[in-house]
Amino acid sequence: MADVTDTAELVVENDVMVPMRDGVRLRTDIFRPAGPGPFPVLLQRYPYTPRDGISAMFAKIIARQGYAVIVQSCRGRFGSEGEFYPLVPDVEDGYDAVEWAGTQPWSTGRVGMWGMSYSGFSQWAAAIARPPHLTALAPFTCGWDWSDSTWYYAPGVLHLGLTLSWSGLMTTEEADRRGIPSPLPGFAAGGRLMDEGGLGDPEKQAELLRLEMAETRGMLDRRPLRDAAELRDLAPWFRDHCDHDDGNDPYWRRISAAAHADSIDLPVFHLAGWYDFFAKGNLDVYTTLAHHGATERTRETQRLVVGPWNHNCAQIRPDADQNAGMFVDFGPDAPVMRFFAHHLKGELPDYQREEPPVRLYVMGDNVWREEREWPLARTRWTPYYLRTDGVRSLSTRAPGDEEPDRYVYDPSDPVPGSLRTGATYGDPVDLDAVAGRPDVLVYSTPPLEAEIEVTGPVTLELWASSSVENTDFTAKLIDVFPDGAAVPVCQGVVRTGHGVTEPRTPGTPYRYEISLWSTSTVFKAGHRVRLDISSSEFPTYDLNPNTGERITHATTDRTVPAQQRVYHDELRPSRLVLPVIPR
Repeated sequence: MADVTDTAELVVENDVMVPMRDGVRLRTDIFRPAGPGPFPVLLQRYPYTPRDGISAMFAKIIARQGYAVIVQSCRGRFGSEGEFYPLVPDVEDGYDAVEWAGTQPWSTGRVGMWGMSYSGFSQWAAAIARPPHLTALAPFTCGWDWSDSTWYYAPGVLHLGLTLSWSGLMTTEEADRRGIPSPLPGFAAGGRLMDEGGLGDPEKQAELLRLEMAETRGMLDRRPLRDAAELRDLAPWFRDHCDHDDGNDPYWRRISAAAHADSIDLPVFHLAGWYDFFAKGNLDVYTTLAHHGATERTRETQRLVVGPWNHNCAQIRPDADQNAGMFVDFGPDAPVMRFFAHHLKGELPDYQREEPPVRLYVMGDNVWREEREWPLARTRWTPYYLRTDGVRSLSTRAPGDEEPDRYVYDPSDPVPGSLRTGATYGDPVDLDAVAGRPDVLVYSTPPLEAEIEVTGPVTLELWASSSVENTDFTAKLIDVFPDGAAVPVCQGVVRTGHGVTEPRTPGTPYRYEISLWSTSTVFKAGHRVRLDISSSEFPTYDLNPNTGERITHATTDRTVPAQQRVYHDELRPSRLVLPVIPR
């Protein structure tokens, strides 16, 4: 039976069991203004603990603005019936939840969805099914395709630390639900901290993240990794994610809103962070719908906000302005609530004309700026060529006759990386130590005489060869401060043997286009622009053993060293293409 609390401001109904089409009931909390209504509805669906009070806190803030707010636990999670599996049931469950919300006596029938991370992905799952009452979306820090820049950082390259740690995190509730001990006690201890509001307490959050990192790193040497015993029964999707490395596989297409873009006709408020590990997917969604949306209404009603945050809503740069704001802002004047006031309540009649389509935070300058489009129309795509003339450098002058740079990539001694990109979980990497490794090529400008703004997608056009058929090349853009501090900006990777129709010929140069994702930052005068090139970043990316196998499926830890060459001559001009904005 639902627990109902009636106050002068709000009616709160906890543990309402909402039926889905197959009879499974999902635990749901409802927060709505006191009084008969009706009210527009904002629905959040997520698989994490409701016991920390964070979602309830935001729900009450929103409900006091005249909305009925629904917070629902996904199938098989925290009191909801059924079995949990990422996103697959969220297509139909999302449809059913939206239609239930749209037909309640206190509902106007206009239903929006809101939330970050998985709660954003679940919005896109519901949008695939096109529930009639769904009116607008506000997905924060997420993409719409789990096979692209999500579980797979790049085609064929598993975002290993992220997917492994997230799967481990999800085992805790499943073990509790089954009444069995957790095979990952560090994650279980972290789950208890989350129940105690650990995500809102810096000291508890630090301990939570320490526990998660230690437990995840303990699984990295399992072979084959897809069969890690700790995940086999409680997180079976990890094996499935490892098995399906092709983004065009029907396994991914069924839950990919990107595959249904032509049928999505909704206003969407997109919120991203430059250092979020889902940033590329976030920006790809906006670009697709704003430029190629199904209708004129779709194209005109997209809004994008990109801030300096990582996935934790934190800033990581030494020059960060802590007054830049938080993306979890649901006050009446917050951009997302203005969006909902217009699309769900019919308020702010001049919203479409007055509200900028794009709002970006420019790091370095530490300012918010309004724009009309993304990428910016005034961009000057500026090549910085890789050069070696005594020292390795980045230069706007094209190369002439130069010898390639060489290094040996030994997978048994990979370049260290954080669990997730964006320095998101207090897992720093010493970039100075990385630069001193013999398997890392460092190219840099001299100290800049004038500042350079880089806002937009960053690409490396790399000419390279390898002594093996299938290897990796990684790239990382870095801002080097005058005091020598090296601050990561954005990064990318390519797996040379993935998706090719003919095997790569060892020793033959090929041209690779590596997306380093996007940024908006100003390299100040006196700073240096640095590019690191290597062939691994572990466990950020899954390790390429150079054998033609993947560590997710290999039964042994056999690896093969590879002789790598990077070319930068007149015929094979490797270059970093920066989106420079005139100042």
